[in-house]
Amino acid sequence: MSFKKIISLIKCVVSVKYVSARVSTLRLKYLVSFFLFLSLEVPLMAQQAGSDLQDQLEDFIEENFSDDESVNIEQLMAELHQKLRDPYNINQVTTEDLSSLYILSQSQINNILDYREKYGPVLSVYELMAVPGMDRKTIELLSNFIVFEEQEEEVKSSYVENDLMLRGIRLVEKQAGFIDPKKYEGSPDKLYLRYRFTSSTIYAGLTAEKDPGESFFQKSNPKGFDYYSGFLSYNLGNGNPKVYLGDFVVQFGQGLAISQGFSMGKSSETVQVAKLNPGVKEYSSTDENNYMRGIAATTEFGKLRITPFLSFKNFDANTDSIDGMKVFTSFQTSGYHRTASEIEDKNSVSEFIYGANLNYEGKNYSIGLTGIRFNYQYPLNRRDAAYNENLFEGDHIENLSVDYKWAIRDAFVFGEFSGSPNNGFASLNGLLFQPVDRVDLSVIYRNINKKYNAPLASAFTETSRVNDEKGLYVGAKVYPLPKFDIDLYADFFKWNWIKYTTAAPGKGHEYLIKANYKPNENWESYFRYKYEIKPVKTTIDDEKLNVDQVKQSFRFNLKGNLGSGFVLKTRAEFSLYKHDHCSSGFFIGQDFGFQPEEKELSIWARLAWFKTDDCDSRIYAYENDMLYQFSIPAFYGEGLRYYLTGKVKICEKTHLWFKASRSWLYNEESISSGYSKIDGNKRTEVKIQLRFRF
Repeated sequence: MSFKKIISLIKCVVSVKYVSARVSTLRLKYLVSFFLFLSLEVPLMAQQAGSDLQDQLEDFIEENFSDDESVNIEQLMAELHQKLRDPYNINQVTTEDLSSLYILSQSQINNILDYREKYGPVLSVYELMAVPGMDRKTIELLSNFIVFEEQEEEVKSSYVENDLMLRGIRLVEKQAGFIDPKKYEGSPDKLYLRYRFTSSTIYAGLTAEKDPGESFFQKSNPKGFDYYSGFLSYNLGNGNPKVYLGDFVVQFGQGLAISQGFSMGKSSETVQVAKLNPGVKEYSSTDENNYMRGIAATTEFGKLRITPFLSFKNFDANTDSIDGMKVFTSFQTSGYHRTASEIEDKNSVSEFIYGANLNYEGKNYSIGLTGIRFNYQYPLNRRDAAYNENLFEGDHIENLSVDYKWAIRDAFVFGEFSGSPNNGFASLNGLLFQPVDRVDLSVIYRNINKKYNAPLASAFTETSRVNDEKGLYVGAKVYPLPKFDIDLYADFFKWNWIKYTTAAPGKGHEYLIKANYKPNENWESYFRYKYEIKPVKTTIDDEKLNVDQVKQSFRFNLKGNLGSGFVLKTRAEFSLYKHDHCSSGFFIGQDFGFQPEEKELSIWARLAWFKTDDCDSRIYAYENDMLYQFSIPAFYGEGLRYYLTGKVKICEKTHLWFKASRSWLYNEESISSGYSKIDGNKRTEVKIQLRFRF
């Protein structure tokens, strides 16, 4: 029996009329699962979780975030790998649970919950094929994070693991900061240590890192690493509090008041735009800035969930003295402490943050209230510039917001309203719906006035700072033909005040279309076109004024399984730039992978050729890397880029990762500038990583 015929049969038998006339729901569900089991030619990923998951997640990240350096992918991957060890029960999972995986669209989530309500518990992973809108690739990825009733007790009661990871990275060529007279305090090595303990009730971890140029067990770091981060969370279960100690991130509403860690913005996932933020999560990233350090807890009283949090920590900042009073003039977010000035700025200001969230969860809706206050050791006194006129200054600020979510049949409505002192106001409202079969739509309208300020906000906006923006986003995902789907969006935005990059108020728009084609299980491809126009300041005749900046990119990507573990990936991208000058560039990359079923060894290699007129037409390209390591370098100039990376299974509990890469720029006498400058036209980097699980 062909797969298409079985799917047709399933669509027939799951109809309510057929069920009520012929068989009981339970018998029907076993029948559906049986037919689906026979129809599948290879095992689903529920039976081969692990490195396959890493491969699929890397594909997801490459397709959707390969031109955005600001996305905290490390935090996302840490959260997903933790959820791999503590999966959701598919028959108890909520909208927020499924959304936190970033795998499913809102319509797919609604369809799963509706199917469960109509037909009762989902019996196996194969039954998910009967849920409208679910495809095999999505189910394979989802199956890593879910369990069923008969599996849950076994997973939760028997799992205890220690996980230790060590990593070293070295740039072979010497940078100017390491050459006499030395400006960097430490060695060129980048060192990393990560330990995790996981059980059914406790999750604890320690992360330590030293960046290149930072000292290690000497000088300004006599206690070892430059950066330490740790956490411990304790889950009492059954509605009792879950307590977080140490470092954590907080995410509520649509991010207008606060949203730390990984956050979805504009991407090729055009309908996955609602932030269904789950609250508090353990912090696992090496980003040395965007997290809290203190205590938080989540407890439930029926349908009411209460989450208080408190944080006290130091952060990097530029400090100064005005009329004898100490102030800080800006936040330092690089995380580097290599030179005398960087070390002076390290942990120079303390902050005290506290707040709480109340969330009431109804059957098809929820409403939340979030309050947060920031207290700084010294007042913030920004540079005297027009673009800073409406931004927060002082030693404290508060935010209060209300958010909501409401599922109505085939639609999902969400939003948040938030306020800050001095008449600051922001709102963001969205709608996800399915107007017809095989079409998903998303709409977001945001209205953020120029007085609104929220230090830890991260919302669906064009700029990284949530301030002074009006915008309308419309996205769609269409399935016009079998094996073929289209993602597209249009975003229109407007600024009523001057930005750092503009000389006057302005407006712009952005479009994206991505066509995906998968002829069979072994081959898939996509074509993506992106167009953006927005005002950027320039100087003409000694006068600063806005001139429209136009960016266009064309990308083609092909991936194929050649059999016997060999994988092929090809990418070609072309960019166009127009502002006060015009430039263009291209990137052509060929990847080769070897991933045998035994998983004792897997290898990826790339050879790429790139050429751009200047940095403005640069092209970003995602690279395969080691576990929890991600690389999205920008390519400009002309040259070659090649690397070899892989994983070796030394024994059941020990794995080794490695990567060697080189960039070779034609007709260049040096690479980079300042203290990062390398004399010569080659840049070579070596990485090695060991993981012990016991």
